[in-house]
Amino acid sequence: MKKQLLISALGLAALSPVLHADTLGIYAGVGSWNPEYSGDIGRSGLDIEDLGFDDDDYSFAYIALEHPIPILPNIKLQRTEMDTDEVATLTETFEFDDITFDVNETVATELDLTHTDAIFYYEVLDNVVSLDLGLNIRTFDGEATVAGETTGVESIDIDASVPMGYAKIQFDLPFTGFYVGADANYVTFEGSTLSDFTVKGGYAYESVIDLGVEVGYRSINLELDDLDDFDTDITIDGIYAALTFHF
Repeated sequence: MKKQLLISALGLAALSPVLHADTLGIYAGVGSWNPEYSGDIGRSGLDIEDLGFDDDDYSFAYIALEHPIPILPNIKLQRTEMDTDEVATLTETFEFDDITFDVNETVATELDLTHTDAIFYYEVLDNVVSLDLGLNIRTFDGEATVAGETTGVESIDIDASVPMGYAKIQFDLPFTGFYVGADANYVTFEGSTLSDFTVKGGYAYESVIDLGVEVGYRSINLELDDLDDFDTDITIDGIYAALTFHF
């Protein structure tokens, strides 16, 4: 992970001659995300749907500061709440950390993947087509808990900060306020891969405070090999909608 931080920093330094400065501005948004779950969880590789996970509703909010100093990165902070509780009866044995839960046992599962993104980025292009590149430090502060009616309770804290490469591209339709774009966050390390991709479209009404709406599709894949004793290979993806603001 230290090597990846160094590579990302060197990459940003190499971009410095072509960076674009923005006027001072604050961007913010709040929204709701309705994803579905697929994949497997735990050392035994149980299908996450067998634990009762199907779809859920989550909230998120962000704020970004862009400024006219080219050498300093812009910054965006985003918080995504991802806490789900489910109850199901197992159809096969489930090995989670140090406990094996039995077939036909009813288990209550809590999976909290709530995280905060601190994104430091530069504008490489800033016109009808805009391109941002940077580094995202994603910090998880959740847990995974499985409680069996007879076997017992096992809990794993998911507290880790993960550096990810960050890119954002946006195409603005001139004189209309409409745009389409995509965001990408990605890292692979020590047998684990974490990706987070978004495609989106929106409209912003230009005034003293630019107010807009945005809809999109977000997909998170967590392929974790013993990250804080947590093993999983799941995809969480679905539609979101947000209100956006620009001051």
